[in-house]
Amino acid sequence: MSQYLALLCDLDGTLADTEPQHCAAWLEMLQQDYDLTYDVHWFDQWIGTSDRVVADWLIGEHKLGTTVDELIGFKQQRFHEMVRVAGKSFPGVLDELASLSEQFPLAIATNSGRADADVVVPALGLDRFTKIIVTATDVENIKPAPDIYLLAAESLGVHAAGCVAIEDSAPGGISAKAAGCYLIGLNDKVDMADETIRDNAAALARARQILGTVYL
Repeated sequence: MSQYLALLCDLDGTLADTEPQHCAAWLEMLQQDYDLTYDVHWFDQWIGTSDRVVADWLIGEHKLGTTVDELIGFKQQRFHEMVRVAGKSFPGVLDELASLSEQFPLAIATNSGRADADVVVPALGLDRFTKIIVTATDVENIKPAPDIYLLAAESLGVHAAGCVAIEDSAPGGISAKAAGCYLIGLNDKVDMADETIRDNAAALARARQILGTVYL
C-alpha cells in the first residue's frame, strides 16, 4: 500500500501567486492611510506569516492609534480588490491540481485568515479541487506551530504523517514537519524540506508521484 495518502498545500506562494498583491496592499495602505513608506524588501520578512503578526508589529513599531483588526481590515479591502482583478495561480498548477484531485485527497493549509482564503480560493478556481481549507482563523496556533497541518489532515480523515505537504516559507515548512508530513519545499527558505523543487507545478507533479508509489 502507499505510505502517503493525501496532499496538503499552502496557499499563497504555493498554489496562488498572490504574494505580490499581499505586498502591494500593505504598502499602499500604509502609504495612503498612515504616510509610512516601506518597500518589497521589507515585506519579504513577513512572507509565510499571518496579517495579524504584521499588524501587531506595525502598531507597536509606530504607535499607531488603531487596533490589529482595524489595520488588517484596511489592508484586506485593498488585497481583495486586487485579487479579484488580477489574482492568478502559477503556470501549470491548475492542470496538476486537476490530475491530483481525481486520484488523491487534497486540502489547503494556509496561514491566511478565513476572510482572505474565501476570496482567493474561488477567484482562482481552486474550489474545484477541494472543499477542505484550513486557515489561521480555524486554529489556536498558526504556523510555525503544526496546528493548521494537523487539522487539515484530520479533516481529510488521515494522519499528518501520511501526507505530503508543499510549502514556500520557513514558518510553513516548520509547521508541516512538526505535524509529521513529508515536505516538498519550493525554495531555500524551506530549509527543513525533504526535497526542494523550485517550480510549483513540478512540485505538484512530484507529490502525485510520491502519493502513487506503492510500498510493499
